[in-house]
Amino acid sequence: MYELRRLTAADAPAVHDLLESSPGYTLRISGHPPSPDDATEILSAAPPGITGERKVDLGLFDGPVLVGVADVLRGYPAEHQAYIGLLLVRGDRHGHGLGRRLHDHVLELVQTWPEVSTLRLGVVETNAASAVGFWEALGYEPTGETAPYENGAVRCSVVRYERPVPKG
Repeated sequence: MYELRRLTAADAPAVHDLLESSPGYTLRISGHPPSPDDATEILSAAPPGITGERKVDLGLFDGPVLVGVADVLRGYPAEHQAYIGLLLVRGDRHGHGLGRRLHDHVLELVQTWPEVSTLRLGVVETNAASAVGFWEALGYEPTGETAPYENGAVRCSVVRYERPVPKG
């Protein structure tokens, strides 16, 4: 039985363990293996003006094990949008439908935000081969927008994707 709950700073070790289970992700987006600082950053980093309840980190647990994490920003980059900054499943649990399940929970949350009509995200070019098929299967489409991306040793582009939020 899976349990969904909001993550706090105290969950950083569990997030780090999840990152360690999928080291290729961190290598693709930053050029370095996962570190405890990466977990802390996931749980604390937010764009300017996004504070408190506008940043939601969800954890999907199988007993004591964190098997998936989603980082969602309410009202970013515009008031009518929510932004998925991260959705990651443990490496040994890929292909079991947990990414879709976690995304369903994100949709349920975002549907409670009446002002939000669109979900957005960015796919880092160096992670595109691993991510694009998943997001497109969930109904996301590229917007045509790109932006420069720099994280550690990785310098490339990020492609924006979005999908409508079904209401009621």
